[in-house]
Amino acid sequence: MKITFLGHACVRLDVDGAALVLDPGTYSQAASALDGATAVLVTHDHPDHVDVPAVVAALGETPALAVYASEAAAAALVAGGAPADRVHGVTPGQELSVGGARVVVGGGRHALIHRAIPQATNVTYLVTAGGASVYHPGDSFDQPGEAVDVLLTPVSGPWMKLGEAVDYAAAAQATYLVPIHDALSSELGHAMAARQLSTPALAGEHTFRRLAPGESLTL
Repeated sequence: MKITFLGHACVRLDVDGAALVLDPGTYSQAASALDGATAVLVTHDHPDHVDVPAVVAALGETPALAVYASEAAAAALVAGGAPADRVHGVTPGQELSVGGARVVVGGGRHALIHRAIPQATNVTYLVTAGGASVYHPGDSFDQPGEAVDVLLTPVSGPWMKLGEAVDYAAAAQATYLVPIHDALSSELGHAMAARQLSTPALAGEHTFRRLAPGESLTL
């Protein structure tokens, strides 16, 4: 499996001729991520996780492309012009076969931003293919529930603090930790996150691997 980071919360998983794109949002290189994609997985309906025009355009260009998304994100895509028969709402507990990959849907709620702001529905995705596993939590610190090869770890956002990311990494059993949700980070912020998340006494034993946009990790 080849994991390519396309900015912010967007990653592309290429395995056995299939390409799964997770959370192609407005802060990411969505068009590049979606080029030639087999399937799109969306955790929730916030624009930094789903660029509706970009996904609708990709659906128009690739007749075989399908989208799996939280119910609210699916509704936003259909309202934006996506064909309803190719956009599938998902809920926690579902298990899917997508592009030859096994996808387990988990999660449920977006992390709290503020008590006065309603919590969005946020699903998570555990993707297993080619003998490797990757977990995307969306905007949450929900655990994958099993050991994974790659834990995609949010490092910046209005709903979190870095200590929560450290605790999240420490509680998970992952071989690699790849930071995501980082569009708000300066280089100083990136360096601070890397220092804390690569310290075994804090975040546990794993390989911390920050990927620049367009850079890949092959398992």
